[in-house]
Amino acid sequence: MTATTWRPGCGEANTGLRVAALLSAVLLLTQCSAVPPQTGVEQQPPADYGRLVSAALKGFKDFASYTNYQISGARWVHASIGWSWLVCARFLDHGHQRYYAVFIVDGIVALSRYDVRSDRCAEQQYVPFDAMTGNIPSPPPMAQSPAAGVMPPSFTLQQPIY
Repeated sequence: MTATTWRPGCGEANTGLRVAALLSAVLLLTQCSAVPPQTGVEQQPPADYGRLVSAALKGFKDFASYTNYQISGARWVHASIGWSWLVCARFLDHGHQRYYAVFIVDGIVALSRYDVRSDRCAEQQYVPFDAMTGNIPSPPPMAQSPAAGVMPPSFTLQQPIY
């Protein structure tokens, strides 16, 4: 039996390169953050946001078959389109409650979509509104401020996660 001597193989020689690539990737990714930049100067919410939301909802194929339209207050948020006002609408679609998010920039609808979890439409306060005309009864819902970087009150950490 002959003794084998240790020689660096292909995988062991590239370990330094792998570590350097991993550190570079980590440094690059730290520049990306889920926290929105605080450079957005909050403006006044558009006075006619009910009309803008109404126009977005009227684009639905079965608009006339939906019922129980309600609207939330406007919130100043940072989204994929930048700083904008987010207004949520909820309605019944054949017995199923739906939420729709409308993003308003400079008095126009910049983006509208069915809400996603980060829009937090289900957590908002709503009042009924006339989806045909966009009229919001008085008083309109209070403007909701986003809780940036704050965990929802229902979330409590029971055990430390390791």
